[in-house]
Amino acid sequence: EINDYRKIFVNEKLVWVDGAYQGDWNQYLDIRIHRGNETAADSVLVSRTTKWTNNHKLLDTAYIYVRLKYDAEELNSIPNISAIIEGKKVLNPATGLTAFSDNPALCVRDYLTDTKYGLGESASSIDADSLAFAVSKCDETVALDAGGNQKRYTCNGIMSSDKSRKANITNLLKCMGGQLTYSNKSYYMKPAVYVSPSSVSIDESNIVGPIKTRTKQSRRQLYNGVKGTYISAENNYIKSDYPAQISSTYAAADGDPIYMDLQLPFVTNNTQAQRLAKIALFESRQQTSVTIPCNLAALNFKAGDNVMVSNAKMGWSFKVFEVIDY
Repeated sequence: EINDYRKIFVNEKLVWVDGAYQGDWNQYLDIRIHRGNETAADSVLVSRTTKWTNNHKLLDTAYIYVRLKYDAEELNSIPNISAIIEGKKVLNPATGLTAFSDNPALCVRDYLTDTKYGLGESASSIDADSLAFAVSKCDETVALDAGGNQKRYTCNGIMSSDKSRKANITNLLKCMGGQLTYSNKSYYMKPAVYVSPSSVSIDESNIVGPIKTRTKQSRRQLYNGVKGTYISAENNYIKSDYPAQISSTYAAADGDPIYMDLQLPFVTNNTQAQRLAKIALFESRQQTSVTIPCNLAALNFKAGDNVMVSNAKMGWSFKVFEVIDY
């Protein structure tokens, strides 16, 4: 089931918007929409052919029935018919409402708990606090350099069941630059926003061995620019390149422009795509990584957390690191 149909296209011509035919397309088309909440077959289709009966209900399945009238100029062959939709309804635990939402965190939660196509996880396995934080941060508005503002992150795309569940979750997370971690039998979501570390820090009192430090990434992992594609709403939802994000300072330091390819199949806004690419670029330049043997106090942290590290020998005083693994 989906929430609604917004626009319908014949080839690339807009023929139907919010229930109204555009121009004289009603002369050539009979469009009947089904959102997937019907409990009976399309009666008009049943009346027109013996090949579709009252048993063809398509329960829980959204579909469109279109009858075409031949016209030498407008419809002289079977066209490609496509639609812009408001997709599956998702539950927002904060409100208790199941409704359409373009919030990436709610879409990830829905896929994790979906028993038909998703992971089928129980709702209780998703950490409520991290979900609420992710939902609020995605819905926050950010100011744009060109003026105005927009939601920080939105999710708009097509999910296919022929891809692995891991690939689908990865693509969903990309539209909020996010992470999904599993710790202590719970899933934790984190969008690409800075979170101040807790007051608990790592210092000489809980470090139990030598610290291993790597100050620079290998050439294979290093890049100073990000480019890729998104599904452009400005270009009729065709896969398009977003403007590449590159740092002339980093490129000069590396000797050459080195690009990472970042595909954003659930992003339809050019500005959001550039913002995510820029975040990925700056994140890649945080090159110092450390391995710190700790006592059990470090179990306060999980992957994705920001932590403060103090060590006199290294010259660190509450230096902030992100936990990558443990």
